[in-house]
Amino acid sequence: MPKKPHHLQSIVKQVKPVSLLLRPRREVVVGAAPGLTPQQIAEQIREEQSPARIDIIDYGGGRCEHAQNIDDLGSALEQGRPDWARVRWINVVGLHDPQTIATLAAHYDLHPLAMEDVVYASARPKVETYGQPEIGRPSYFIAARMLYRDEQNHALVSEQISIFAGPHTVITFQQRPGDVWERVRQRIQKPTSLFHERGPGYLLYALLDAVVDALFPLLDGYAQQIEAIEDRILGSRADSDIITDTHRLKRELMLLRREAGPLRELVRSILEQDAILMDDKTRIYLRDVGDHAVSAIELLETYRELAQGLAEAWMSEASNRMNEVMKVLTIIASLFIPISFLAGVFGMNFQDVPGLQHPGAFAFFCFACVAICAGMLVLFKRRGWI
Repeated sequence: MPKKPHHLQSIVKQVKPVSLLLRPRREVVVGAAPGLTPQQIAEQIREEQSPARIDIIDYGGGRCEHAQNIDDLGSALEQGRPDWARVRWINVVGLHDPQTIATLAAHYDLHPLAMEDVVYASARPKVETYGQPEIGRPSYFIAARMLYRDEQNHALVSEQISIFAGPHTVITFQQRPGDVWERVRQRIQKPTSLFHERGPGYLLYALLDAVVDALFPLLDGYAQQIEAIEDRILGSRADSDIITDTHRLKRELMLLRREAGPLRELVRSILEQDAILMDDKTRIYLRDVGDHAVSAIELLETYRELAQGLAEAWMSEASNRMNEVMKVLTIIASLFIPISFLAGVFGMNFQDVPGLQHPGAFAFFCFACVAICAGMLVLFKRRGWI
């Protein structure tokens, strides 16, 4: 393999990891049975096993109960949804607890193919329907990517969210703590919110709406970065870190485009499903989410083109600065060419050089040098060279 040029090697070394793409390692076994049953999930042993965080929100009719950090998931599932609750939302944070995931899969009879996508978090954004919806059994499976900025290391996080939706139950799986759904939880706790009037379809809409709306703060941040880099490129002093920041920006925008691009197709696929989960009123809200996704993707494409132009602008500006430097050096060298010629002629080691013994020879030589330089500068100015 040919080696990279030295300047590219320096760029690669300077570009620090700025994105966190969460995709668990998956050992592919050729010819293995598809999907993961609850037993297969429970038998999985991983080096990084850690307990999952489980939150359950039951709401409906103006009432809401929010149980956090549930220790005994089995008992919570056996108790079931309260009679007054219209919707139960179960949120699982962390995919490194096989026993918890297996318990949920067995209790709600979640499809093995969907559970395979959940555990390995490698599914492309999609919506699938597994069988006919039954009471208490979520049959709609949605996989999407949630993108946000990590507050601690300021990295762009891209993690898969998996959603199971049924007539009365919504189950969500996250890969790590932190999400964009905190406002959704706050709205559910308000007795007068629309969540208490609508079914699980409205909750599904709200979750996807938060995922799409989270793209706009990211895009605003990239717009500010692009403007800042443009100011640095057009500044009076060259900045050696510009090319490093430009490559980092281009890489993040490429990741954002790859992960967020399928969201508009995902929303469109949900709208094409039957109206069991979503009534016509909720579909109006979901179409608005689709419009927001299209707007975000269009902005993202614009910023990608601008970021691509930043590298070209930096190279052009660097070339212009180099041309200015070379022009100044060339003018200086040109001024000294006739002076060097005169100095060489009158500095030759001969006895009889005309005018060399004259008392005013040195003064005349200095005057001639100044006159020649002034004449050349006037000529360069008239020709527009300086």
